[in-house]
Amino acid sequence: MTDMILYILTHKKFNEKYDSRLYKPLLNGSALLNDDFGYLRDDSGQNISKFNIYYAELTGQYWAWKNSNADIIGFTHYRRWFVRDIRFNKLTKNDILNDLKDNDIILPQKTRVKGSIKENMLRELEKNPEYGVKWEDYVKLGDLLKNKFSEYYDTYIDVLNGRTCYNNNMFICSFELADKYFEWLFNIFNLLKEQIDFSKYPKDNKRVFGFFSEILLTVFVTKHELKIKEHYILLSERKMPLIHILIRRFPIISTLEESVGKIVR
Repeated sequence: MTDMILYILTHKKFNEKYDSRLYKPLLNGSALLNDDFGYLRDDSGQNISKFNIYYAELTGQYWAWKNSNADIIGFTHYRRWFVRDIRFNKLTKNDILNDLKDNDIILPQKTRVKGSIKENMLRELEKNPEYGVKWEDYVKLGDLLKNKFSEYYDTYIDVLNGRTCYNNNMFICSFELADKYFEWLFNIFNLLKEQIDFSKYPKDNKRVFGFFSEILLTVFVTKHELKIKEHYILLSERKMPLIHILIRRFPIISTLEESVGKIVR
């Protein structure tokens, strides 16, 4: 029998219903919190829980990488869930096993942006310079890849110049594949953390590695030409979740979302 766990990455208590035989809540940054709500904690065993301010949900992913014994491993969020269709049925174990028969990894529906990823980042930074990663640090990431992981550099540039990205740090795959990805990812971050000046980021937005990893996951699956099964993402806190699905596919709809504001949030 295949052992499978989908970790629900969270930093707070939540009330969403789920199959507890498959989905397991994992409290991120639990070393910094007073209550664990009865969830799994990311500060036991090998962990980087106390660095959650820089890694965000990646402290939970690191814990699962170092401490899980599952054959298939996956990550959702307390408010973001893989769903089979627009009826918003959460993925089941059978869904996942069927998907992974012919695919290497399950990922969220690609996010498409207006212009390139780079242009979108620069546009968003101009509107809100206190949110996201400063462009100079994306340059540092590129330089590190060029010098230390050169086989990935061209793909990194292609992703930045492209229009699609796999956001949210959500995926499901074999533990063997996850192990290869995490080994590569955290090796990069262990080198890059010495080059980032975190003091230039506000206290509530130092999660630089959490932003980087969305780009790097896209780089990894692209470089290795993995066979990908995409699924819709349900953002459970939205009043009109279908809008969120459409925005990922048709970026022009984001203009509609901004115009109606609280109606769709």
